Amino acid sequence: MKKATAIRIRRRKNFLPALILAVSSWGILSWLILKFPPENNFLILSFYLLIFIAVFLTSALILANSQMGLTIGIFLILFLLFRYLKIDDPFNLILLITIFLLLLAYFYKAKRQIDKNQK
Repeated sequence: MKKATAIRIRRRKNFLPALILAVSSWGILSWLILKFPPENNFLILSFYLLIFIAVFLTSALILANSQMGLTIGIFLILFLLFRYLKIDDPFNLILLITIFLLLLAYFYKAKRQIDKNQK
């Protein structure tokens, strides 16, 4: 079996548990939003945690790249945290987008360098 095919099969092995976790995270998040008002810090913290898990798993499944899913999840959490703290002016948004685009470019270049060295 070729190396790429073996890697693809290994990735598919974790698809179903990740899909179940993603769907259940979205369901629990919806239940949390509909049933509880944001009265205390525990509910707000659990909201951010659930939205991070849901976005991370969903974007990782759609893009088939965990690193990209993690980056998108962290970006969204930071953006929502900025909105919650009322520091969501356009400059901060542009700065956040720039930081994450540079981070994605760095990851892409590092991965290409690793792939190039393996050949």
